[in-house]
Amino acid sequence: MRLGIGRRSWLRHSLHLAGVRPCSIQMLHRKMRIKGFKWFAVAAGVLVAATLAVLWWPRGAGPAGASMASSNAPAHTVALDANTLRAAVEAGGKLDARLRAAAADLANASDAAKQKQALALLRQALASSSTSEASAAIRRFLDSKADAITHQGFKIGAKGFLNEAPTLRTFLLDYLGQIDPAAAAEYARVILNSKDSPDEWAVALRNLATGDPSAEGRALLQQKASEMLQYGPWQQNSSTGYLEAFDVAVYLGGTSLVPALTGLVRLQDNPAVAHAAYLALDRLAINEPAALLGALEADPDLMQGREAARADYFARADVRDPQQRQALESYLLDPQRSGAELAQFGGVFPNANYMISQNLLTPTPTPDHAALTSRDAASLQAVQEWLADPRFVNLQRPLLKVKQRLEDFARHAGR
Repeated sequence: MRLGIGRRSWLRHSLHLAGVRPCSIQMLHRKMRIKGFKWFAVAAGVLVAATLAVLWWPRGAGPAGASMASSNAPAHTVALDANTLRAAVEAGGKLDARLRAAAADLANASDAAKQKQALALLRQALASSSTSEASAAIRRFLDSKADAITHQGFKIGAKGFLNEAPTLRTFLLDYLGQIDPAAAAEYARVILNSKDSPDEWAVALRNLATGDPSAEGRALLQQKASEMLQYGPWQQNSSTGYLEAFDVAVYLGGTSLVPALTGLVRLQDNPAVAHAAYLALDRLAINEPAALLGALEADPDLMQGREAARADYFARADVRDPQQRQALESYLLDPQRSGAELAQFGGVFPNANYMISQNLLTPTPTPDHAALTSRDAASLQAVQEWLADPRFVNLQRPLLKVKQRLEDFARHAGR
């Protein structure tokens, strides 16, 4: 059985396809300089008389330099005075104060273990509150613009929720999406109104997609996904969240974002973004092959300079589907097709390499052995027909290579 599936992070390992060598994404670690946070508390009286002067990280553009392992870090601090704290406590009581205390704990934690403990205690406090109380308190905290660095990565777990979040705000946006999807979708609009943090945008796009299935919500999702993909500062300073958010294009499907993705896959000086775009297009080729292949065939310039990658996508075609077979034959018979591209195609067709990953919105489908065997048999029959067809006389070498490989697969499957 040739289906080799290994657990992987979608954006942290190179894609290994038979005969395919896309650029790998190098793991980069940004050094974040975290300024000191000061926490002074003075208790007096029966009313809240606490003065908490904490230097909070605001939302804003991070330091320059591409990173695959960290979020865009805030650049300066803003102090929350006693009046701000008092108003928050009066509005939401202990949970509001607990959120601010968690931010201070994160800022003052001397090691990763203490930071994890601070987040665990906050999660416990939120979980012990009612959904409405927790949801309202989270939104009030987000409105305050306060934040704190967690020194964790942007790691996706089950159902698209985060196992790790790089900032407290990202953690809370993710948690809000878990407990109150409708409120999270509504608050996503607030986040998406300004480009303060790519990681927050990634979670907000997911929250909008899962919490607002309306036509208006989907239209907004499409618009914001397009903005994100084409936003130069985030391309150049690409956080893990930004790259993971390419999954939104896979979730939306169709071909409207294909020009943006193909533009990114052609980037010569940004391998991380180019690789994320490559993978998004590959998963579109798996999920909606006829639509993607038709778009690529209709406009050859979309993949100019990345012809080998285009061969990978066309090698996804399932010849049992008449529409896909027609697109594939048109592609193969195009006189502009180079020998190198055809050789790439011949080395991988039918492309049945899949990888398992946790994504923000979409699962990764994987065929079983019976499905692979059936597809191989149909592909072998199609190749034999092409070899006998005078139109394909100039494609004998790559087609014979495919034929030999598929015959080997068939022999092994019969044992």
